[in-house]
Amino acid sequence: MTNQKPPSLLRDKYFRYVTGLSILVIVLGLYSVLSPQDLLQNPNWELFTTSVEAATIIIIVAIATWRWGIKLSMLWASGILITGMLLLVTIGIFEPIILILVLVTLGASWLVSLIIHNHSRIISHEEELNQILSMIRDINHHITHIDNEEELMERVCERLVYAGRYQVAWIGYAPPDQLVVEPRYHAVNGQSRLSTEKCPAQHCLHLPGEPIQQAIKSRSLIVVPDIQTQPADNSAPHCQHCHSLLCSPIDFGNELLGILCVYSNNPDVFGREEVSLLREVSQDISLGVEKIRHRQEIAKTETRMKEERDKAQLYLDIAGVIIVILNADETISQINKRGCQILGYEYQEIVGQNWFEKFIPGYRRLIKRSMYKQIISGKADLPERYMDVILTKNDQEKVILWHSTAIRNKDGQIVSILYSGEDVTELKHTEEALRMSEEKYHTLFETMAQGAIYVNDKGTIIETNPAANAIFGKHESELLGTNIADPARTYVHEDGSIMPPGENPVIVALKTGKAVRNVFMGIKNNRSDDIRWVNLFALPLFHINQENSYMVYTTFTDISRLKNARDALTRSENRYRSIFETAASIIISFDPNGIINDCNMRIEEILGYTPAEILGTNFLDIIEDSFREEIRKHIASLNQGDIIYNKDCRMLHKDGQYRDVMVNCSTLIDEHGIVLNEICIITDITQQKQTNYALIASEEKIRSMFNGVNEGIVVMDAKGYITEINQTMLKMNHCTSKDQLIGRHGLEFIVPKDREEARAYLTQADHLNEVRNLELRCLRSDGTEYFSQISGAVLRGYAGEIQGIIILSVDITERKQMEQQLIMTDRMASVGELASGLAHEINNPLTGIVGFSELLLMNELEESIKEDIQTIHREALRAAEIVRNLLTFARQHTPTREAGDINLSIHKVLELRKHDHRINNIRCLTDLDPDLPRVMLDFFQIQQVLINIIINAEFFLRLKDHPQITIKTSQHNGHVIISISDNGPGISPENMKRIFDPFFTTKEVGKGTGLGLSICHGIIEEHHGKISVESTLGNGATFRIELPFADIKPASPADGLNQTAG
Repeated sequence: MTNQKPPSLLRDKYFRYVTGLSILVIVLGLYSVLSPQDLLQNPNWELFTTSVEAATIIIIVAIATWRWGIKLSMLWASGILITGMLLLVTIGIFEPIILILVLVTLGASWLVSLIIHNHSRIISHEEELNQILSMIRDINHHITHIDNEEELMERVCERLVYAGRYQVAWIGYAPPDQLVVEPRYHAVNGQSRLSTEKCPAQHCLHLPGEPIQQAIKSRSLIVVPDIQTQPADNSAPHCQHCHSLLCSPIDFGNELLGILCVYSNNPDVFGREEVSLLREVSQDISLGVEKIRHRQEIAKTETRMKEERDKAQLYLDIAGVIIVILNADETISQINKRGCQILGYEYQEIVGQNWFEKFIPGYRRLIKRSMYKQIISGKADLPERYMDVILTKNDQEKVILWHSTAIRNKDGQIVSILYSGEDVTELKHTEEALRMSEEKYHTLFETMAQGAIYVNDKGTIIETNPAANAIFGKHESELLGTNIADPARTYVHEDGSIMPPGENPVIVALKTGKAVRNVFMGIKNNRSDDIRWVNLFALPLFHINQENSYMVYTTFTDISRLKNARDALTRSENRYRSIFETAASIIISFDPNGIINDCNMRIEEILGYTPAEILGTNFLDIIEDSFREEIRKHIASLNQGDIIYNKDCRMLHKDGQYRDVMVNCSTLIDEHGIVLNEICIITDITQQKQTNYALIASEEKIRSMFNGVNEGIVVMDAKGYITEINQTMLKMNHCTSKDQLIGRHGLEFIVPKDREEARAYLTQADHLNEVRNLELRCLRSDGTEYFSQISGAVLRGYAGEIQGIIILSVDITERKQMEQQLIMTDRMASVGELASGLAHEINNPLTGIVGFSELLLMNELEESIKEDIQTIHREALRAAEIVRNLLTFARQHTPTREAGDINLSIHKVLELRKHDHRINNIRCLTDLDPDLPRVMLDFFQIQQVLINIIINAEFFLRLKDHPQITIKTSQHNGHVIISISDNGPGISPENMKRIFDPFFTTKEVGKGTGLGLSICHGIIEEHHGKISVESTLGNGATFRIELPFADIKPASPADGLNQTAG
C-alpha cells in the first residue's frame, strides 16, 4: 500500500505544540537549576521539576511518534536533552547526575515511542482494512448493478487501485486446459482510465518460478513476498513498480475463468486479512460474471420463449376448439380465443385463475381436483379422451369432450397438461351423463370380472365386489371390517414363498402413497384351499391438499389359468430351446425390421459368427448383394400375410467368403395378425451346390459332346419312342426342330423293307451290350432315302432295368455311292477291256475287206458289181468308224479339261447310238447352234453324261409307237444350253423330287442301279454347270444342261452336223 504525503511541518499544528512543549522543558530545566537556594535545598522541588520535565519530554515523544514516526520523535527528544545539557555546561553547573537523568529520560522516551508507534501501526492497518472492506462493498454494489462483463472487470481493477490504493491490478482470461493467461483488463495507480500505456502485467508474466502459471495450474491463491528480490531472468524484464504480488484464480463453476493479479509497492507482504479479502474479491468477480451471463442467457431465453409463445398463441387462436394449458398448481397458463368465447371471459380474466375453483362445478370439483393431482404426481395415468362439464361466466354448464396431453420436463415429470376440447353440450345433457356415469360405475364395480376392494388408511376392507369375494373364498360380510394384512390370510410371492404382512402391496401403497402395479402374487382361497394367482394393482386416493392417502383402490385379476398356461409355455420354451440349440441348421429370429434378436450356436460353426456378434445386427447385412433386394421385399411384405418363404441364396462368412445356403422362413404372428418375428432355418448347402455345379458342368460337357459329334445320336425309351436327338441327327433328317422327331417311334424313319431287321435289332437288347453295326436304309422327314450305319447301347437304371436305348447313326450314303461307282468303274473297265479286244479282232477282217474292196474298185467292173463292191467298202468303213468310237469310249483316261465344241461331242455320241436308234426305230432330231462358243470340258465325262441321258430316253421310248429324241443347243447369258427331249411317258411329281438321288430308279430290278443320273448331276456340277429336268406325266421329259463359256473365241461352224438321224 502507499502512504499519504504528510503536510508541511510549519503548517502542522502538532509541530507547533511539540515545539512549544520543548521550549517549556528547556525553560523549566534552567529555572530549576537557577531557582533560589531555599528551593534548591528542598528535595520536593527538585523531584517536582524533574518529574515535570520528564513527563513533558514523554508527551513530546508521544506526539512526535504518533505524528511522524519513532525516528523523528527520538531525534526530537534527543535534541531537547542535548540542548539542555549544553546550556548547563555553558553556565558551568553540569553534574554527572544530570547525565544519568538524561539517559533515563531517553530510555523512557524510547519505550513510550515504541509503544505509541506499534499502536499507531495497528490503528493505521485497521483503517486500511476498513478501506478495503468499503472497497469490497463498493465492488459488490457494482457487481449487483453492472450488466456488462467487460465493464465489471474494468470497474473491479479501478476500485482495487483507486480505492484499495494498490499499485497495479489486472484480470486475465485463461484458455481451458492451458497454463497461459491473456491480460484483458487492468488499472495502474497514477494513470488515467483511458491511458493506452501497455499493461505492466505483460512484463511480469514470466517471473522466475512462474507464480501466475502455478496459480492457474493449482487453482489456488499464491503470494510472491518481494518480486524485487527475485533472481534476474534475461527472458523477461523485472516489473519496475511493484514489490509484492498476489495471484488469485477466478473459478467459474468447475472451470477456470481467469486470474486476478494485484501488485503492491508496500514493502510489507500482503497480510492474512488482505489475502482473505482479495480471495473474496475474485470469488465476487466469479459470481458477478455468473450473474451477468445468467441474466444474458435468461434474456435470450425469454426472447425465444416470447417468440415461441407468440407463435403458439397464433396457432391456438386459429384452432376451432377450446385449448387450455393447466400448470401443476391448477392455474391456467394459456387459453385460446375459442376457449375465451366458450367460457365468456376475456383473456386477462382467465389466465392465472384456478381452473377447478372457477370453471368446474362444485359437485365435480373434489373428484376432478383429486384426479388431477394424482395425474400430476404420476400416480394415475392421464386419460387421452374423456367428457366433462365446465362452468361459463353466466353459470351455464357446458359439456366438453376433452383430449389431453402431458407436458413433461427433462426429468420426465409432468409440469403442465394441454387440454383441447370440443363443446358437445348439445349432444350430451350434463346431468344425465353424470347420473349414467355413476350408475355405470356401480354396475361395473359389481359385475367386473376383476376382483376390486376399497381399503381405508388403517388397512381395513370397507367395500368388495363379488369377483374379489370369489378370489378370497369368503362372503362379503366375512371380509368387510377385516384388515387386508391379517396374518390369518395367506399371501405368497410368485416364487411360492410366503409374503410377510409388511410387503403386502396394499400396505405398501398406503405407506408410500404411490401406485403399485402388476404385482404377481398368490392368495389362498378359503373354500377350495388352493392358491389363486392374481395380478394386483393398488392405487392410493388422496383428499385435496392432503399428502397422506385416505384410501386404496385395489383390483385383482385372476390369472391362475394364465399362470398355468405360462408354466406350460415355459416348459414348451425349454423344449424349443433344446431343439433350437441342438439343430443341425442355423436358426435365426429377427423382427419385422430385419434386426436379429435370437440365434443358435450353429451359426458360429457354419458362418463363423458368435451369437453375441450377430445379435442386434440386420439380417440383410449377411446376405449377398444379388439376393438382398428380394429378401428385403420379403421382409417388407410380412405385414401383407406372406408367411412362408423358401429361397436358395448366399450368405457372408466371417472370413469374407460366401456360403451357399437354403433359407426356409416362416412368420410368427399373434392372434391379432400382427407380425412378431420371422423364424428362418438356414441350411448350409455349399457342398451340395458344388456337387450340383459339378454335375451341371458334367452334363453340359456331355451335352456339348452330344451335340458336337459328327454322328447322329438318338435316345429312345424302352418302347422305342424318341426322347432326345442331337443336332447332327437333325441335319441328317433335314429337320429344323427337335419337336419334329421327339415323341415319334424310331421305326417310322426306317424304309419299310428294312423295318423287320431293325425291330429285331432293337428288341434284342442284350445284344446291344456288345458293339454291333447294322446298315439300314432310312427315311428323312421329307421322304428321301439315305443309307445309315447304326450301333446301339442299352440305358439301364439303378436296379439294372432297361430304361432306354441310345443309337449312334452314321450317314453312309456317299460311301455306298462310291462303292457302287467303284463297282461300275470296275465293270466299265472290264467292258472296255472286252471292247478293246473285240475291236482289234474286228479291225483285222475289216482291214482286209476295206483293202480288198478298194483293190476291186480299181479294176474295170460291171456297174452292178461295182455298186455292190462300193457298198461293201462304205459299210466296212462305217464299221471301222464304229469300232474306233467304241475304242475311244472304252479306253481308260485321266480326267482333263480343255476348250471343246459341245456340238462335236453330241455328234460323237449320236454316232455311237445310231445303230440302236435304227434298230428300235427311234427318230433323233438335232437343232445345233453353229455359232456356239467353246466350253471348258472333259470330253469323255460330257460324253458319258449325254450317253446316260440318251440311253434313259431310249429305255422309256421302247413301247412308244413313234419314239423321238430331240437335241438342241443354244447360248444364253454366258452359258451353252443343251436340251434333250423325248416323247416318252414322262416323270411323276413324286419321282421328280428324287430324280437325281443316288440309287433312285424306276426301272425294273436288274435294269438299272439308280446311279446314272446321280453321277451325271455330279459331273455337271464339277463343270460349274447346272442340270435340271422338266416333265409332265404322259408328255415326255426334257433334260436341260447349262455349261459356262470358255474364255476363247468360238470354233468355226461344223458343217453337216445338223441332220436327221434314224
